[in-house]
Amino acid sequence: MEKVYRGINNYAQYHKKRDTAAGNASSGLVRKGPIRAPANLRATVRWDYQPDICKDYKETGFCGFGDSCKFLHDRSDYKHGWQLEREETEHKAGDSDYEIHSDEELPFKCFICRESFKDPVVTRCKHYFCEKCALSQYKKSTRCFICNAQTSGVFNPAKELEAKMKERNSDDDDEH
Repeated sequence: MEKVYRGINNYAQYHKKRDTAAGNASSGLVRKGPIRAPANLRATVRWDYQPDICKDYKETGFCGFGDSCKFLHDRSDYKHGWQLEREETEHKAGDSDYEIHSDEELPFKCFICRESFKDPVVTRCKHYFCEKCALSQYKKSTRCFICNAQTSGVFNPAKELEAKMKERNSDDDDEH
């Protein structure tokens, strides 16, 4: 056996060489098919269509940059232009859009006895009770049974509730 050095290419190789990321990019011989991504890096893509608002703060309420963040810290939801246009085409404005409707729905049972009202009364805080229930509750506490506000013993007759009950009863009679 000769003791002549023949260079690095004459050494025996016992493992199969894998392409490296650098070899993939620079080597002209390996340019067939897709190029393998580096194993130590994972790229993720996040599309941000509204870059003026801090995404982290909007989603979590916290931003790692704090006051030095260059984006706006806002968590409110706004409608996009296409949503506004769709609503405009679906709904045409009428006079009823500008009327104020009462959202107050009158109750149909007493909160204390859980039965239909008998001689309904209303407190200052606009809660409705049977007269008998309200007076028996007032003996225990001078406060409202529902919201704990001071009633001072003022229980007015609930005329609008009585009218609604009469209207409901007449509708039931008309159906039968």
